[in-house]
Amino acid sequence: MLELFASQIINGLAIGQVYALIALGFSLVFGVSNLINFAQGALFMLGAFIAYTGATTLHLPLATAAVLSVAIVSLLGILLERLALRPLENAPYIAPVLSTLAISLIVDQLAEIIWSPEGQVFPAPFEEKTYFFGAAYITSTDLLIFGFGAAATLALTLFLSRSWMGRTLRATAQDRDAAAQLGVRTSQVKRLAFGLAGALGALSGILVALYFKSVFPQMGLPYGLKGFAAALLGGLASTPGAVLGGLLLGIVETFASAYVGEGYRDLVAYTLVLVFLVFRPQGLLGDRRLDALGGVGGAGGAMPSTSLLSSSSSQRKATRVLELPPWGFLVTGLALALLPLATQNAYVLQAVAYAIIFALLVASVTLVSGSLGILSIGHMAFYGVGAYAVGILARNHGWPADAALPGAAAVTAIVAMVAALPLLKLSGHTAALGTLAVGQIGYLVFMTWLDVTRGPMGFIGIPAPRLGLFGGYTLASLPGKFCFIALVVAVGLALAQRLLNSGIGRVWRGIREDRLAAHAAGLPVRRYILLGFALSGLLAGTAGALFAYVQSVVSPESFTVSASILLLTLAVLGGLGNVTGAALAGFALTLLPELLRPFAEWRMIAYGVALLLMLRLRPNGLLGAR
Repeated sequence: MLELFASQIINGLAIGQVYALIALGFSLVFGVSNLINFAQGALFMLGAFIAYTGATTLHLPLATAAVLSVAIVSLLGILLERLALRPLENAPYIAPVLSTLAISLIVDQLAEIIWSPEGQVFPAPFEEKTYFFGAAYITSTDLLIFGFGAAATLALTLFLSRSWMGRTLRATAQDRDAAAQLGVRTSQVKRLAFGLAGALGALSGILVALYFKSVFPQMGLPYGLKGFAAALLGGLASTPGAVLGGLLLGIVETFASAYVGEGYRDLVAYTLVLVFLVFRPQGLLGDRRLDALGGVGGAGGAMPSTSLLSSSSSQRKATRVLELPPWGFLVTGLALALLPLATQNAYVLQAVAYAIIFALLVASVTLVSGSLGILSIGHMAFYGVGAYAVGILARNHGWPADAALPGAAAVTAIVAMVAALPLLKLSGHTAALGTLAVGQIGYLVFMTWLDVTRGPMGFIGIPAPRLGLFGGYTLASLPGKFCFIALVVAVGLALAQRLLNSGIGRVWRGIREDRLAAHAAGLPVRRYILLGFALSGLLAGTAGALFAYVQSVVSPESFTVSASILLLTLAVLGGLGNVTGAALAGFALTLLPELLRPFAEWRMIAYGVALLLMLRLRPNGLLGAR
């Protein structure tokens, strides 16, 4: 047993060293720019694929291909800062964050087009050997990964502590304005940080490919999230903390896999992250600056609001906000409900039904991310709760739709409110990362709670909606389901618009603009935040329940964090805090790929480009941020 424990420690340190390199990239960028770089996972993936291409297509030695990959991705990191982030320096704080999200979407999809979505076998530089110490063991790949990772970490540490450029980088991270007054060219320092982050991302991608002996285009997001997790555990603004957090995360994951089960590996890791966010948001070696107004810069007064949206009220003067009145949603819903009279084409009706459901789902995101100012990167978890809840109530307990639908929505509201409890002490970046952890935990629960969700096999056999108030009439046909969906969504959007026009909506926007001032004014801020999450969960759960009724089967793959990122993208494109804009973006951009199905593989690229253009040309969204 002791030997097994020692083996798990060794394996955990190997993969933890990789997490540490990814976390260092996040820490460098966050330190000098107060920005969480969501494109780091994409750089990680590109590093692995460029090395793979160099070794297999160009027939270079793997060491040469790795050096070439690190150099190319470093340049791409600098290019990322120059083209996508520097033009947004004076934009709202959310703009550069979402810009990195958009770049990640584009790069990931381009990788699928160039290298195919399937995994590729990564070439091994030598024949694998295993060294035993009693019953404990370590492989030559583990030694290689740990050795290179430790060497890179040591080199970075010496660079930061001994070189002139390293000291300027540390000075800029500590106080950018003071460094600029002393003659430091902070723009060059920022480019350096992004270049180093790209190099670390590429190296860690190559090491992961060696560890698992494969590369695939979807590898960027999960390991990018692990990098976030490691940086948070150690301290997002601390480079030694990033190393410690990576090693700790690797060991915890390995123990969870060995003693709990492989399926619980990630669940334990993200639960640990959420616990740290609640009880020690600055991380093991971080400082209390992250407890202030959302980040290092915020503590120094650079961020005037507890919201990443900056001041939407001041932006509204420059951009007109276009909104439907509550009754406008009802009229629109009634008009859409008549579509089956014009066509009985099942493909058209189903595509429009999904678009209507997504209109409600994106509106639920904008309720929290726009009105409350808490960036939600895990909203698909609430969507999934609604879908599974209606499946359990309708299939397992025989509830009619007019009872199962409100029941599923109520369950989701409760889950969303409970999920918001750990976020009450958080704001800005830390709150956003808390929602990301909640979303990932939700997805992993769907995958592992086999007795309830059936995991990857999917929850099947969800019956057609049956209306108990109408004598048990069953909406078995697609036109009947379509009308039901259109009317329910119309009522949900009308109520959401009515709510935002009320005093509650005004209080939410006040909390968004300045939570401390709202506290000082005597408002029960925490109660209003919980109410916002509950009502957002209510709408998301309703959308999930309708989705389950259309699909008749529910699978965890519909509720990933990448889908949550897409939801946030749609909410931004429509205009954060604007229910009409969110509904329009959700409806149109869900329907558009169906109309352009021959170009479906370019859909995510189109979303990413649209988001980049919107952030540059109309940062308040299509219909304006409220």
